[in-house]
Amino acid sequence: MKKLGLNHIKIKSPGKQVREVIIDKFGDIDNFANEIEMHSRTVKQYLKEARIGSDTFKIKLFNALDKGFHEIVKSEKDQVKEMVENIHENIQMYKEEEDISILERAKELCIKNNLHLDMLKMQRSIAMYYFYRNEIDKGIGIIQSAIDSVKVHKYLVKWKSELGLMNFYKCEYKESRKLFREVDKLLDEVKEIDDRTIYLHYYRYGMLQNSTKRHPSAEILFEKSLKYAQTSIDKGDAIMNIGVSFERRKKYRRAMEYYRKALDFFEEDLYKSLLFNNIAKVYKVLEEYDRALYYINLAFRCLNGENLSHMFVYYVTYVQILIRKGEVGEAIEKLMELIDKAEDNFIYKKSIIEGINIIREYVLQIKDIDILEDMEELIYKSIQNATSYSKEYIKELKSYINLNTIYRKYSGSETIINKVKC
Repeated sequence: MKKLGLNHIKIKSPGKQVREVIIDKFGDIDNFANEIEMHSRTVKQYLKEARIGSDTFKIKLFNALDKGFHEIVKSEKDQVKEMVENIHENIQMYKEEEDISILERAKELCIKNNLHLDMLKMQRSIAMYYFYRNEIDKGIGIIQSAIDSVKVHKYLVKWKSELGLMNFYKCEYKESRKLFREVDKLLDEVKEIDDRTIYLHYYRYGMLQNSTKRHPSAEILFEKSLKYAQTSIDKGDAIMNIGVSFERRKKYRRAMEYYRKALDFFEEDLYKSLLFNNIAKVYKVLEEYDRALYYINLAFRCLNGENLSHMFVYYVTYVQILIRKGEVGEAIEKLMELIDKAEDNFIYKKSIIEGINIIREYVLQIKDIDILEDMEELIYKSIQNATSYSKEYIKELKSYINLNTIYRKYSGSETIINKVKC
């Protein structure tokens, strides 16, 4: 299904709809006119009329197209419903700044035609647009309003899972887990939920469990998601994340088995890069730094300089390897630049915290107060950019300022500052 433009978000006349079907099948009006043995000028005139020509023309039209009137000409409400469904199921295509005009226009058509459910579907779509644009708090408020108003269970399942995902990206893990548990309960009560929605729910819940050290639970959830995976990419993603659950339990051999198994399912470079990053992290822990660098460079090559969110995650891995090798160079400054840009891009807050953690650990290692001061300035800027709703994230950032103050005071002693995690 192709992405709709603003020019598509309008109601088509009956003649316009018929013209599109004719051109789709015959290429142009002249070929169609020859097929039904009428003059092209007559056909074009009929398509301008509200009743679409004579009865004879309609019979010839329906026979040539092998379709009935209502298959060709849709009512205004049906046209709006079709637009809304297209956007709702393909919302990941709508991430550009100008796309909000498309979504708002479709919502206006829903309101004009008294299509309450479709208006709520557009509300959810607008929420996901803001989520993809890294305006997560705005997205949360909008999708929560849609959830509060919807009565259809299949949309409750889908939208609550998406709200759980938004909270996960904000490091609001308690709220995220609460929502995922509510979705689990709904899945027990409602049987007619499509496989894609179920896959995404178990996959997201697994990501949460992996991020909160509940790795056996995460493994089970990814196994569940694998049962509902329909594409090779979805299967590879589930398998790769089972590997992550083993890696975080320090079962590195098992993790590598799953990473290599997942590689068989990935054809696109973007997905291969995720695996190469994970493999690099395993070799880093095993202190095989040259191998680790080989795989993280493979990850960078797969990205080809695109996708800042993935670039950020891979660069964190890269800096960690260099620190272990004692070859940091200008990598810390580059990481600080990426953190500085992170608030304007769709980057998971936990990844930003991890990047700050690495810089802090490096400072403690080399005792460089200048880098510490640069880091503190960066943290203050991140706090200012974060919204007042990102409570857990802001709390973590502020904890680093407190730690830096303590370090300054006792930098001459052997004070140990424990690692903070989001």
